[in-house]
Amino acid sequence: MRKITGSTLSFMILALVAASLISGATTTQDRGRGECLVEGRIEILNAKAKPPGGRIDASGVAVWLTPVKGAAKPENLPRPRRRLEQRDKRFVPHVMVVQVGTEIDFPNRDPFFHNVFSVYDGKPFDLGLYASGESRPVRFDRPGISYIFCNIHPQMSAVVVTVETPYFALSNPDGKYSIGSVPAGSYELHLWHERSDEQQLAARNRIVSLAPTVADLGVIRLDEAGFIPIVHKNKHGEEYDSGRGLPTYGRP
Repeated sequence: MRKITGSTLSFMILALVAASLISGATTTQDRGRGECLVEGRIEILNAKAKPPGGRIDASGVAVWLTPVKGAAKPENLPRPRRRLEQRDKRFVPHVMVVQVGTEIDFPNRDPFFHNVFSVYDGKPFDLGLYASGESRPVRFDRPGISYIFCNIHPQMSAVVVTVETPYFALSNPDGKYSIGSVPAGSYELHLWHERSDEQQLAARNRIVSLAPTVADLGVIRLDEAGFIPIVHKNKHGEEYDSGRGLPTYGRP
C-alpha cells in the first residue's frame, strides 16, 4: 500500500476544497438559470455627427425589452437614484435611460446659474433658477422621451428616455450594448436614437424569444440621412436672446 506523504495529503485537501468551491459555483449558476444575457451592436449610416478623426460615434442609442406573452413580469423593485450634472455648460451624460418611477438629481457644478427645463414629451418640468452647488430632483413618473434644456444656455441639451421595463441599455461608441439578467421568454425590442425619425425606429421593433443563454441580436442599422436639426426655443416658446439658439434636434 502506497504511503501518503505530508505533501500528498496537503494536495488532496486542497483538491477537495477546490472541488467544494466549484460545486458551490455550479449551484450559484443553477440558481441563475432561466436568465439571458442579451447583446448586439448598432451601426450608424450616413452619420451627421463625427468626432475629430472621422470615426463614427454610435453611442447613446437606447435599447430596451418589453415583456410580452410568456415572459415573466419585472419585479417592482426600488429604482436607484440617478444624476444628470450641469458641468462646463453641458449636461453629463447627454443621454440617459431610466425606468418609470426613477428620481434624477440635477446638480449644478458650474460657477454660475442654470435653469433646467423640459416642455416636451415624457416629463415636462421647470426647475427654475438655481446657483452653483445646488441640486434639484425630478421624478420621471411616466414613459416617454424628455428633451431637456437650460433656459439660460441654449447650447445645453440632454435626453432622458423613460421606459416601463428594467431591461434596457445604452450603446457605447462602438455601437455595442448588453442587457443582463433578462428572464427567458418573449419580448418586444425597442430603440431610440437622437438622429433617427420615429418611422425608422418603429420599423426596427420586433419580437425576440430569449432562452436561458447568451442571445446575440446581431447588427441593427440606423440611417441618419433624414435628420434635419432645428433651433429649439426657450421654456416660454420664444427665441433665445441675441439669436444664440443652436441646432440640436430634428424634433420635437
